[in-house]
Amino acid sequence: MRLNSPLLTLSLVFLLAASLSGCLRHQRNFYFGHYSDAERYYAKGEYEKAIEKYQAYRDENPEGNLAVIAHYYMAKSYQALGKNSEARAAYQEIKAKYPDMVWANFSETQLKDLTESDSLPETES
Repeated sequence: MRLNSPLLTLSLVFLLAASLSGCLRHQRNFYFGHYSDAERYYAKGEYEKAIEKYQAYRDENPEGNLAVIAHYYMAKSYQALGKNSEARAAYQEIKAKYPDMVWANFSETQLKDLTESDSLPETES
């Protein structure tokens, strides 16, 4: 059989399509424990619960691939709750611990936003 035969090409395309469709069908089955739970809580605006789950993930996986992201979204959750000092501390820790990652840049932006919002006069409701 020649390597560039139409039958071989068609077979490879079919095999690739079948493999990808299997991946897509099972994509929703990926579950990352506490991190996945935290993401759900964050999306629903349940920030206290999100913080607990992000912290649980970080405790179990301090060097895990999602640890810095969990840390960042903990800070965002603190910020959403108006706990700006906790948010600020978390953003600063991210910058110190992960200076070469994009999450340090995102944290710097959030710190600037917090500083600017702190300097705005309060308005009466």
